[in-house]
Amino acid sequence: MKLIHFSSLENNLNCSKNNNIILSWNLNNNYFKNFKKKEIFYISKIWQRNKFKVKNKVLSLRINFLSQLHRELNLVHKINYSKKEWEILLEPWLNIYLSNIYFRWIVVKELIKVHKKFHYLEIKIKKEIPVFDTLQFIEFESNNDVFNHLIFQNILQFQKQTKHKKKLKKKIFNLDNRFIYKIYTKIKNNMVFVLYEKIISKIFDIKVLIDIRTKKINFLKLCVKLNILPFKGISIFNRNTLIKISNKNNFEKKKRLNLNINPKKNNEFDKYIFNQIKNDIPRVFIENFSDIKNLHKNQLDRTKIVVTDTSHKFNPIFKSWLATKKHSNKNFKIITADHGGIYGGKAIYNYNQAISSIDFKYQKNTLKNQVSLPCLFLDRNNISFEDKILIISKDIPKYPKNILTGPICEEINYEFYHIKKFNETINNVLKKKIFIRPYLAQPGWRPDKKYKKIIGEKKIIFSSKEYVKLRNSAIIKIVTYPQTAFLECVINGPTFLLFNPKHYYESKQNEKFMNILFKNKIAFKNGKNLAIHLNQIEKNIQEWWQQKKIQKSIDLFIKNTNIYDENPTTHWAKNIKKSL
Repeated sequence: MKLIHFSSLENNLNCSKNNNIILSWNLNNNYFKNFKKKEIFYISKIWQRNKFKVKNKVLSLRINFLSQLHRELNLVHKINYSKKEWEILLEPWLNIYLSNIYFRWIVVKELIKVHKKFHYLEIKIKKEIPVFDTLQFIEFESNNDVFNHLIFQNILQFQKQTKHKKKLKKKIFNLDNRFIYKIYTKIKNNMVFVLYEKIISKIFDIKVLIDIRTKKINFLKLCVKLNILPFKGISIFNRNTLIKISNKNNFEKKKRLNLNINPKKNNEFDKYIFNQIKNDIPRVFIENFSDIKNLHKNQLDRTKIVVTDTSHKFNPIFKSWLATKKHSNKNFKIITADHGGIYGGKAIYNYNQAISSIDFKYQKNTLKNQVSLPCLFLDRNNISFEDKILIISKDIPKYPKNILTGPICEEINYEFYHIKKFNETINNVLKKKIFIRPYLAQPGWRPDKKYKKIIGEKKIIFSSKEYVKLRNSAIIKIVTYPQTAFLECVINGPTFLLFNPKHYYESKQNEKFMNILFKNKIAFKNGKNLAIHLNQIEKNIQEWWQQKKIQKSIDLFIKNTNIYDENPTTHWAKNIKKSL
């Protein structure tokens, strides 16, 4: 009988004599190479067949969950928050949780369908408690073997697939709860700005709070145009203060089991998820709910409007303050901003007002208050080009981080394969000019280790300062993912995409304008074809780039998927003033 490798934990078994089925997110580890009898089960194929199914299921489920969770959590905490206020607290955790659990459910069903009966490893852990907050959930579900193994184990137990389980004698695993300390102590705040905020918050009423990811100059320009003092709230919403609370590790199982939430449909997955979610809700929403509220009690009581792009998603103190303010003052406005550069899935939750650099004119069911505004990160530079080629690569975590966008695990091998083919095909003159920038934000598969073998360690750009300089000045840029980096480059000179759209969740709008890039040889699926194209145009790259049809293609793509403006803060200020 075959042994399924759901995570890397199966290497604790003696698998040499087994017929091994390796789930493909284990392909970035070396241990599977030791197995003579092995078969790869490709996760990305499952995702590509089911990505729309997952989205539709999640949309349906989350409506049901929000209705019931908001009622039950109000009873637990003896409060009366509205459904919208609980949405502020629960999202994006609820959205990501449902999509990831449902996708893993589909993976198990596919395995049962193909292999009928199989062995799997059943593990024990020292103390199983829910994650603390959304950030810890995302870290665990995208990188932690024990956490992911438990997800599959719970699904298999529910489906009564326990007959052929294998156990480890005397082996007990542990979920590393030091994550909160690691991540929150990494968040460094400018102490001068913290002191400045503490002083002005005592002297002045802070009526507008703006916390968005943009250049300091854009932030200051926006505040000047709004005639307000710069204030982000970092002195109040400091996540370092969460470490002691997270270390409590309190888990009130009885309180959770008493949550009265029930599925509307009688299918297997709905039964499973409505029972399982009681154990999985992050502790900030149940056990530590009051602890978090006390951190911001009576703070910024005069604030009337907030503009935020990421803090409302991942900072528990900030989220709790927003929900409390919204509950006490119905006129309190939360403007959720999207910085742009998003390709693939879109957020399926929203608040009372939204501004975005994504163009809404192609979207159905937009909210009345949604406004399309220019990107705050797109700048046209007047820098002399250097005779260099910069390849900007991506990396992804071991396990899928957000099922609704893509790409999924082993698709990183597609990127490496085609960059390798590109390097083999490009002529020797151009080959000497190539540099590669690896993706450092979330190292998972670490393709940079392979790229060193192709072009040498000296041509791998790790320094952020050096990267920005080369991104602005390289005569040719090649980007392997159609998001922020591509937009930053394509607006400033010859830039090419090397990626496969099937690895992303494509809207009709994305597909329409991306096809224009493929048609005009700005985007390529094949590294060899891109190299052949550059070999042909290398002597007149700027002349080729400045062709009317090429510039029109790029303008169409930017105009219809993002919005560019030379003075974006003017438009932002104008629309924020409407809410003041």
